[in-house]
Amino acid sequence: MVFSILPTFLVDVLGISHANLGRIEGIAIFCAFAAKVFSGVLSDYWKKRKPLIILGTSLSIIIKLMFAAANSILWIFAARTIDRLSKGIRSAPTDALIADLSPKNLEGASFGLRQTLYTLGAVFGAAIATSLMFLSSHNYRLIFLFSIVPATIALVILLVWVKAPEVSSETKTTQADWHWREARYLPPTFWKLLIVIFILMLARFSEAFLTLRAKEVGWSVAMLPLLVVGYEIVHATFAWPIGKLADRYDRKKILLAGLGVLILTNIIMILANATIWIFVGVLFAGLHMGMTQGLISALIAESTPNHLRGTAFAFYYLTTGIAVYIGNEVAGRLSDCYGLVGAFWGGGVFTTLACIALCLTMQPKRQL
Repeated sequence: MVFSILPTFLVDVLGISHANLGRIEGIAIFCAFAAKVFSGVLSDYWKKRKPLIILGTSLSIIIKLMFAAANSILWIFAARTIDRLSKGIRSAPTDALIADLSPKNLEGASFGLRQTLYTLGAVFGAAIATSLMFLSSHNYRLIFLFSIVPATIALVILLVWVKAPEVSSETKTTQADWHWREARYLPPTFWKLLIVIFILMLARFSEAFLTLRAKEVGWSVAMLPLLVVGYEIVHATFAWPIGKLADRYDRKKILLAGLGVLILTNIIMILANATIWIFVGVLFAGLHMGMTQGLISALIAESTPNHLRGTAFAFYYLTTGIAVYIGNEVAGRLSDCYGLVGAFWGGGVFTTLACIALCLTMQPKRQL
């Protein structure tokens, strides 16, 4: 509900530049990933995931009030940053908990289902935002207030129904002396995957640039949430089937296909000169997310020892946070220098480099 309309609120109501938008998005997302590092490692150290998930969810409810009260860039910057911190606190423990609860041969399907359900929440949120935009004559602050309701429902479900798996006494003993040096037990395949992810995430700048590009080509502000709905529906539709497919076939080859879709997305957004092509480009962006987001989590889970899953996801989110911050800075500057298409030129270049890096990790070993 919030993030489908936040970019236009920042630009049209508060009057910030594209460069500042990219900076706010980049810093906020980086803070989220930094929190994911802290919470992921802490969940391994405590051997408990749920308390951190509860803390992050509770903070996200409180911060929604800041969005409703914001009347300056600093207010929005603070609210956006703290909101992303709250998401960061709960994200790595959530991923680790899903891996803990999933059978080994169904990790792809489990993370795919997680992406589908997570994304459907965004679909319903954007649909509600669209309705409220029409009914309230573009009252952004009313929508920010209403966003507290689904967040509260999520917290109730978490407290009442989500159960963490029992940890055996043997496992507790082997994990008693957890230390950062334990990271040396993460295998080379994990670190190679992180390199690919870093390059890919340079191309994953904020969806704010998608909606601003749509507005530039001719989409009305009130209709922008519908783009998010289309994006998320495609994302949700493909995430679970792709996850199930990844349990049967080579996950890296499926990931490579998803990167190809992102390259096509950037080409469409660069060349688009009509609203229909923007819509097509956004749908392809959703397809890319459906093909890759859950799959990346499954690849991390399969390459990581059970007792270091929180730590592995912490490193993943740290890497992603740094890359996304850089990517948003680059996208914002390219947009100011060359127009909004500049961001998508940069995205296409970074995605191509990620494809090359992924192919190098897939090369078979030479026989002596």
